[in-house]
Amino acid sequence: MHRSRILNGLGALALAGGIISSASHTAHAASHREAPLMTLDPGADISDVYAFVSYDAANLARPAAERTATLIMNVVPGQEPSSGPNYFAFDDDVLYALHVDNDRDGVEDVSYEFLFETETVTPGQFIATVALPPVTKLEGTGSEGLSRKQRYTVTELRSCKKRDKGCKKRTTLFGGTTLSAVPSNIGPRTMPDYASLASQGIFSDATNGARVFAGQRAETFAIDLGAVFDTINLRTETPPGRALPALSNAEDANDAVNAFGKNAFSGFNVNTIAIEVPIARLTRDRLPADADDKLIGVYASTSRARAELHHGSPANVNEKTKLKKSAGGFNQVSRMGNPLVNELIIPIGKKDLWNATAPEDESRFLQHYQSLDVAGALQLVSGVPVPPSPRNDVAQLLLTYPGDSLESGRLSELLRLDLTVPPTPPAQIKRLGPFAHDAAGNPTPDGAGFPNGRRPNDDVTDLVVRVAGGPNFIGANVSDGVGINEKGVTPEFPFLPTPFDGRNRRHMDPGE
Repeated sequence: MHRSRILNGLGALALAGGIISSASHTAHAASHREAPLMTLDPGADISDVYAFVSYDAANLARPAAERTATLIMNVVPGQEPSSGPNYFAFDDDVLYALHVDNDRDGVEDVSYEFLFETETVTPGQFIATVALPPVTKLEGTGSEGLSRKQRYTVTELRSCKKRDKGCKKRTTLFGGTTLSAVPSNIGPRTMPDYASLASQGIFSDATNGARVFAGQRAETFAIDLGAVFDTINLRTETPPGRALPALSNAEDANDAVNAFGKNAFSGFNVNTIAIEVPIARLTRDRLPADADDKLIGVYASTSRARAELHHGSPANVNEKTKLKKSAGGFNQVSRMGNPLVNELIIPIGKKDLWNATAPEDESRFLQHYQSLDVAGALQLVSGVPVPPSPRNDVAQLLLTYPGDSLESGRLSELLRLDLTVPPTPPAQIKRLGPFAHDAAGNPTPDGAGFPNGRRPNDDVTDLVVRVAGGPNFIGANVSDGVGINEKGVTPEFPFLPTPFDGRNRRHMDPGE
C-alpha cells in the first residue's frame, strides 16, 4: 500500500466533514434491526440514507449552476421477494421525512414529508391475475390486477423548526398529480414488464424541477452480515500468517468481483423513497452552491402517531370497521444520517432513545462516540493495534461541520454533502471513494462518494473498518470480502435497481 494513498484518503475524509460514521467500528449493515423497537416495526425502520449530486446522464450534462441533488431513504429492509400473498408496502400510519440543514446549526431548514394512503380496490380478490389481465399500469386500464393501490403526497417545509405548530411555509409538491407508489415485483406472469411498470412511478414537477419515486427496489447495500455480528468473525482467504482478512491491491481495486465473504443482502429488496431537486432549492440563499454556501447536512426520520386505537374482539366489528386508528400528531421513532451509528456506537440501552432524539441534541451521546468500544473489539479479535480512546477525532468528524470543534456546542449527527463536488459518471464510480486505487496501489480517489454524502453503491463497510482500525487496517486493505451487489451501479433516477421478482429470486454467494 502506498503511504500517500493512506494520507490522501484520511485527508479526504477530514475535508469532507469527516463523515466516517462508524469509523469507530468494523463492517456492518447500515441500519437493519438496529434498535429493539425497530425490530418490531419494519414499516418505520430506516435501513439506509443517501445524499449525492445526481449522476444520471441529464445531470452530468448540465452546467454546475443547474445541477440537481438526490435524497433517498430506504425502509422496510430485508424483503424476501416471494413473501406473498401480502407483499411489501409503506405504512399509511408513518410520516416519512428527509431533512436538510443548510446553515450549519444542525437543525433542519428544508424538509420533505411523505404520507401514504392505501386503497383496497377489490376486497374479494385473491391471486392477482386470476380472470384479470397482467399488471401493466399503476392506474386505470392495465392495473386491474392490483387489489390494493398505494398513493402518496409530498410536502416541502421551509424554516419550519420543531414545535413550530404555526409554520405556514408548507408547499405541496407535484400538485394535481396522482402519485402512485410502485408495488412489489410479484413475478413475470403477474407483471410481465416490471421495469416499464416502475418507470411510471417517476413523477416530475415542472414548477420546481423536482422528481420523485416511491416503491420497491433491489437492496444495494452489500456486507457479510453474519460474519460481522458473529463477534467480528470475518472470513479470510489471505496467505498463512496474515492476521487480518485483507485484500491484495488488485483485488481491492476490482469493483466487479467480491473476493470472498457472503453478501447477506443478495436477492433481497427494500422500499425506496427518492426525491431529486435542483441544488439551488437546498442551499441557504436559494442560489447555486458556491464556496460560501456549499455544505448541507442530511438525515431521514420516521414518525408515528402519539396514540393508536385498535378495534377487535370482544368489541363488535364488521367488514367496514377500521381496525386501527391513529390520533394526536406525530412523534419521531427512528432517524438516520450516517450509516452504522445507532448499531455500533450507541449502547443497547439507549438505542431507542437515540432514535427518538433530534440530531442537534447529539451531545447527550458524545461519550459513546469517544469510547468506540467496538474499535477495541477489533484489536482484541485481530491482535492488531487500533488508535487509542478517547477518539475525539472521530467524534469531531462525525458530529461537526469543518472548522467547528467539540467544544463549540454545535454537535449534530448528519450525513454531510459538499454540493460543489461534481458527480462521477456511473462507469467511473469507485466504491472506496477517497481510498480508491488501481491494481498497483496508486491512488485514484473518487471525491463524489462517501463520506462526501453517500451513493447507493459506496462500500461504507470497507471504508469504516479501515478508518476505525487506523493505518494498520488501511495499509492492509482490510475488508469483509464483500464490496458489491450483483446488480451493479444503476445510472438513472431513482438510482437503485429493479427489484428481484418473487418467483425467480435467488440469494447468491460470491462465485455462484
